[in-house]
Amino acid sequence: MKKTVLHVGPSKTASTTVQKFLSEYEGNSTFHYPRWGWTRPDAGHHNLAYEMRKDARFDPSLGGIDRLTQDMAAGKNLFLSSEDFPVFAPAVQKVKDVCDDAGYELEVLFFVRDPIARLNSMYTQQIKTFAENSAFPDFIKQAKREDKLHLRRNVQSPLEKIGVKVRFMPFIGSKLNQIFAEMCESYGFTASADNFEHTNPAPSPEEIALYRQIGHLMKKSDVNHWEASNRFRKKYGFDSKYFGFDQWLIDDVRETLEPEYEDMSALGLGNYARELEETFWSAKPKNANILDQERFLAFKDDVSAFMHL
Repeated sequence: MKKTVLHVGPSKTASTTVQKFLSEYEGNSTFHYPRWGWTRPDAGHHNLAYEMRKDARFDPSLGGIDRLTQDMAAGKNLFLSSEDFPVFAPAVQKVKDVCDDAGYELEVLFFVRDPIARLNSMYTQQIKTFAENSAFPDFIKQAKREDKLHLRRNVQSPLEKIGVKVRFMPFIGSKLNQIFAEMCESYGFTASADNFEHTNPAPSPEEIALYRQIGHLMKKSDVNHWEASNRFRKKYGFDSKYFGFDQWLIDDVRETLEPEYEDMSALGLGNYARELEETFWSAKPKNANILDQERFLAFKDDVSAFMHL
């Protein structure tokens, strides 16, 4: 039976790295990575995700379920990727129906990451893009309800109930390049760990403070805020990563989510199950305070001047 794979991320599991590799892939493969539905430079199929979710950003001219139907009519095994793909069963059902009509199996590919690390990464992403400006504990209070954090309740059980196969993969930072290579090889894409070397440093405490203080002005600048802060962060030595979790907050998240993350072997993670479980619920280094305010203010002034704010 032919197969369509929806790589649903989730967010902050290096989906962009997978998308970059597959969008540039030129070798032979038993699977096809479609060139339609891309809305951003990361080459993910976000437009299909928007259609599935009834998102106002959906653009029919970029292709969605119509193009998916055409590719299945051509008899291709398909691999599609977007961290915006929903796991809400009624939304996935829209693609499942098309697959059923064409005689295709639908598989959802989902990377499992330590919830503490993922929530922390979600927060820094929200801060650096100006989408979020709340205190970290307030952000966590809301974010721990996010559907893709609930592996069994929101992902596995409802999707398998409608006949969708769910494949879980481990997100283990030290072995991620090799895991990505193994995953791509399993779908017929020739790959090695070297194909997935990437660097995506988290913002320092100073950078996050900078985003919060002048973010609304940065949006109006012709110079990208990331470019501006990178220009000066080495000068001032602001290279440390930001982690916001205190132990009490880890305990709070764990109480809510631990049942969802029990027994990784049962989710089919095989040899990686134990190693992945060892990454869960661990305290992260805390480096949230700006100790040298005078140096930070000089950093802020330099960035503001560079951006003509």
